[in-house]
Amino acid sequence: MDSEIKTHKKHVKIFSFYYFIEGYSQGIPILVFPPYLAKVLGGSFNLALWTLVAFIGSLPWAIKAIVGPLSDKWGSKKLGYRFPWIFGFGSVGGFFWLMMAIYLPINETIYLFFAIYYFATQVGTAFSDTALDSLILDVTPKKRLGKIQGSTWTCMILGQGAGGMLLGLIFLALDIIPWLFVLTGFLMILASFLPYLIHEEPFIKIPTKDMLLDIKSVFSKKRNYTVFFYTFTGGIIANVLSQFFNYVILVAMGIIDVVQTILSITSGNPVELLGWSSVFLFCYGLGIVIGSMISGRFLDRNRKMTVIKTYLLYIPVALISVVPFFLFNGMFLVALLFGILLQIIIGALQGSLTVSNQTIRGDLTKKYYPKLKSTYFALLVALNNFGQSFGVYLGFLIFNTFAGLVMNFYLIYFILMCACSSSLGISMLLFRTIDPKDYELGEVEGGEKDIQFT
Repeated sequence: MDSEIKTHKKHVKIFSFYYFIEGYSQGIPILVFPPYLAKVLGGSFNLALWTLVAFIGSLPWAIKAIVGPLSDKWGSKKLGYRFPWIFGFGSVGGFFWLMMAIYLPINETIYLFFAIYYFATQVGTAFSDTALDSLILDVTPKKRLGKIQGSTWTCMILGQGAGGMLLGLIFLALDIIPWLFVLTGFLMILASFLPYLIHEEPFIKIPTKDMLLDIKSVFSKKRNYTVFFYTFTGGIIANVLSQFFNYVILVAMGIIDVVQTILSITSGNPVELLGWSSVFLFCYGLGIVIGSMISGRFLDRNRKMTVIKTYLLYIPVALISVVPFFLFNGMFLVALLFGILLQIIIGALQGSLTVSNQTIRGDLTKKYYPKLKSTYFALLVALNNFGQSFGVYLGFLIFNTFAGLVMNFYLIYFILMCACSSSLGISMLLFRTIDPKDYELGEVEGGEKDIQFT
């Protein structure tokens, strides 16, 4: 028993460190790239083009399912199923962070190079993350899965804060951003190597015929399509809300102005813009930590009620989030206080939604496809990420369409939130049609040993 506890603690530390550094890789583009663009391009940048770059950078997370069947089918007798894929792709991501440090233009072509580098670094991060997710399912007992998901997602948010907010602010102020890219590249390589220390189950090669039959069943069973659409629609709101809501607060405070598609700094400089963005995204991250940890504990008691309550709270909050800023536009202190409060609330709801749905997807994977865990789970996570990418692209379309027709930025944001809230409602209704016996803890705990180590 002591050995099992020590092993579990070692796993938690390695998984948590990996997710912490993964937070660097995801957080720096979101937080640091926009103010760096403003710095390079003289105080303003094209918000529509940046949103398109962000969409391109999010695409690897939508296609990460490619790695699932590979890590289920091929592995190493010495290194295991998962580690070669974790380290291989993690190193690729780290390499492109280093390349970005070596060359990045300081003219209008920076949008193109950011899109290329953003996509390449996220290919490495997302594909490595896929194999790591599978390793977590391999070695984590079901009764601890909710807690592990809460811990790892918390560490990823902390990593986004440490890399994008704290270090990003320091490196931008010192005008040494390329060194931040160097640091991130080396840390990505280190984090992807540490899972080598986790003892994997012996590698057992799955016959191709059996694997193809299992994969065929993934797309032939009706129940899976309910899970697919529930997953996709539940992911749409995440990235687009976190990006655009920050701009809503900053506009109300008078820090920035958005005229058609051009975002301009109206008070301060790019370093101060990153500082304010970091404050609000820190609050958002704090909320995610709170929501992740709380939902992780409730999930291990009652999965269904935790998920449903999260949806029922999230939908109205998203719809009314713009109201205080519309009413108190230009009132710096009021906008600041509402911004802090609402970022914490929205972050908590997004953290709860992410951890809850991630846990449900893990449960369904173990229940439906114990021999194909990486393939099925990676497909579900990719669909969730595709939903997030679609949400960003939806933001680009709505913003680009209405920017010339509706001069009020708040109204454009509200239209976007109506679309996102509708997707949450659809996701909730689809989730309610899934049989609770397939994911509730008490219903399958007796079969945990067989499910876990098949």
